[in-house]
Amino acid sequence: MEITIVGAGVAGLATALSLHAAGFDRVTVFEAEPDLRPHGLGLNILPNAVRELAELGLLDELQQHAVRTRELAMYNTRGDLVWREDRGTQAGYRWPQLSISRARLVTVLADAVRRRLGDRAIVADARLVGLHSEPGRTYGTFMDRDGTTRTVDTGLLIGADGIHSAVRATFYPAEGPPPANGMTMYRGTAWGRHFLTGSTMAVLGDDRRRLVLYPVDRDNATNKSLINWVAAFPDDEADPLPHDRTDAADRRAAVLRQFGSWAPPGVDLPRLLDDTADVQRYPMIDRDPIPRWSFNDVTLVGDAAHAMYPAGSNGATQAIVDARVLSWHLATHADLGSALRAYEDERRPQMTELQHANRSLGPEKVITLAHQRAPHGFTDVREVFSETELAEISRSYARTGRFDQDWVNSRPSLGVARQPGKSAGTSTAAADLAGRNDESRAVKETGFITAVIRAIEHDRPDAYLVDRYAKLLSTPVSRKMTEAALAAGGTVGSVIVRARFGDIALQAAADAGITQVVCLAAGSDTRAWRLDLPSRTRFFEVDLPGQLEAKERMLEPVRDRLLCRRTSLGADLRHDTWPQQLRATGYEPDEPTVWIIEGLLPYLEIEDFTRLIGTVRKMSTRGSVLLVDAPHTDYYTDPANETFLAFMTSRGSAFQLGFDDLGDFLRHQGWTAEAYTLRQLYAGECSWLPAPPERLCPPRDHHWVARAQLD
Repeated sequence: MEITIVGAGVAGLATALSLHAAGFDRVTVFEAEPDLRPHGLGLNILPNAVRELAELGLLDELQQHAVRTRELAMYNTRGDLVWREDRGTQAGYRWPQLSISRARLVTVLADAVRRRLGDRAIVADARLVGLHSEPGRTYGTFMDRDGTTRTVDTGLLIGADGIHSAVRATFYPAEGPPPANGMTMYRGTAWGRHFLTGSTMAVLGDDRRRLVLYPVDRDNATNKSLINWVAAFPDDEADPLPHDRTDAADRRAAVLRQFGSWAPPGVDLPRLLDDTADVQRYPMIDRDPIPRWSFNDVTLVGDAAHAMYPAGSNGATQAIVDARVLSWHLATHADLGSALRAYEDERRPQMTELQHANRSLGPEKVITLAHQRAPHGFTDVREVFSETELAEISRSYARTGRFDQDWVNSRPSLGVARQPGKSAGTSTAAADLAGRNDESRAVKETGFITAVIRAIEHDRPDAYLVDRYAKLLSTPVSRKMTEAALAAGGTVGSVIVRARFGDIALQAAADAGITQVVCLAAGSDTRAWRLDLPSRTRFFEVDLPGQLEAKERMLEPVRDRLLCRRTSLGADLRHDTWPQQLRATGYEPDEPTVWIIEGLLPYLEIEDFTRLIGTVRKMSTRGSVLLVDAPHTDYYTDPANETFLAFMTSRGSAFQLGFDDLGDFLRHQGWTAEAYTLRQLYAGECSWLPAPPERLCPPRDHHWVARAQLD
């Protein structure tokens, strides 16, 4: 299907990248401007959208010239603190909040579009001047600056052309210009010294005026930040400057007359304004909500669909989420019409509510309330508000925009796996997703089979492994699957022995001072609960989306027994984006780490495993430890295992990877490694591990366990 996007801003470029990630390759973005020269000042991207950018593999590149926002602080005009709250990872999100220049964001998105979809995927100097849509076919006519036109025949046209959308105007011709609310905004950026935490978004105001300041880049060599500032005040208080006047000095003076007596903490406002070379001025406008976004094979995203006042950091944020939700529905529905209906049903009611919330300035209304209740300031904000009242205003707004912490951290991924060699299209992408879901479901089921095996071992009077939480993960379905696996010739020894091996090795590393643990393909692993790890330990668990959430629900009765700081991440380890996602949740590559890769390798091909180990190596510093297990190649040639291997293949989770010498493989990957087969452990060849009983080391269970270190 040919897909045409009108507008190469944040919404349009994010949509192109999301479509490509979902399997659509015939995507072209048309931009009215003759040159794609990104403009604009600062943006705040909330964690719900940063999650999408991370899953698109862009987070590392974006963070090179961005600031991870740590807090939002609101003040009255005297600089008295009304309300502050943590933001991003500081607030418990798995992804940061980013403050970034719009030009930087658009540049990164555009470069990625060209890399992934080709240099011709973005067409500049192409303004939409005509649009005709009928069921099954849509035609868009574009004109360049010389008056030359071209008509594009497309299967789907997406209007991402902003608040003055030509696509929207086609279906709402009587709507007219965007309504203004009587406020004038002045904006600019300038380098200045860090203020407050150096990563704070500060908002000051009374019942009529607002001043917003936050850093969008920093230069640690000079200890300075590129500070984005926005000043807004009523038109009737603004100086009568023509809107086309470009005299920055006059505009700076207008802002100073309104805000010169204000006291933003840590900011020399007159100096900041004086250092601002370009001061932009424009009215505060939005769009009224509309009853439909989609018409035949045309739909809207971003400001074209739901332009809102710049309060609460939701403009670019929601455009990025639109892009991902639309692409997901296009890839997972059988036909275009049902996909567009599902997209609109999910997004339009949410955005309508958010547009209305922003007309009362979203969370910033606490500043208005503070002024109304204490116009001359206060000594203690508790004299004006209860803390619960302020917190509820913030929480309510977050729930309205669907960027509250619980939802962002736990909802399923909007990613759709691409499979090489298949042509893009709605039905193909849906089939690809169905195949991926079948495979993922089989792997997830296996994770809970191992929990049943650990629970059975725990109940033995001669138990080699203690795991009192495994029983909570043992369900009638997983017990039935375990019985079937054992009846087919499956063994329990490798599951139990590798778990005890890992427990002792992890505890030793923790005793030595390592406080960062990453468990890849964490499945039903309960180490974060069952081991007495220090409370300062950060325990990251990574597995397929949905797997860890299911485990968390089953372990809810013992949540209070979790002593370490656990963070879970839904990601597919076969994709290249999980390292960026992990770093975004707070993982520190410069700290020694214990990596646990348990029970995963049988399902991988050697290329996937080699890439995975190489990635772990790049993300590790000296002193890091790797705990890993894998079948011996003899496992696949032993006739005693033939029935079980056929059973695993039949249920969609085939074993395929084995090693003649796992330790030698790890040493070639840069690790200092010790590796043992189960029979060697039974013989007592590992000095620090209690020898397992013979019942757990039968001759046919050819299996490796290894501990490796990065020197």
